[in-house]
Amino acid sequence: MPTYVDPSEPIFARIEERDRWFPNVLLAEYGELSGGGEVPDALNWLLQIPAARRYDFEDVECGMVYVSNDNGYACSVWDVSGANDDPWAVFVVDAMGARLLPAFSLLDENQTDEERAALLKKAADAIPDSAERDEFTRTGEPLVIPDWLLADPDDEES
Repeated sequence: MPTYVDPSEPIFARIEERDRWFPNVLLAEYGELSGGGEVPDALNWLLQIPAARRYDFEDVECGMVYVSNDNGYACSVWDVSGANDDPWAVFVVDAMGARLLPAFSLLDENQTDEERAALLKKAADAIPDSAERDEFTRTGEPLVIPDWLLADPDDEES
């Protein structure tokens, strides 16, 4: 099975670390990541969020990693959420950048709790299947990630 959801799995940990820049973008945009400059537009996934909700996020978590059977492609799926899961956005992250999955994201401020629960269940059911059907797989030139965006923020606190 090429999907992994347990952070203690070595493959999960390796891909999550490769894509560490993704949560660091939020820290950098909030002024909480030292040693860097402005986040390059190609890496700034917040630009994919409607402006009215762009800075309403608090938490970023890698929920799944997918690695193709031939090990030629790997991506991670990240949940980004605000207070009480409002807003909630889902991104696929790979070597070519981050892609918002609007079909699994809650960006409308008027969403009911029932709509939120239904969408989160739909995402949990559909995203692993979509990954295994290679719906997220793509090829292209990998992005160059500045070293400061790959830094482990926990190391800075020590």
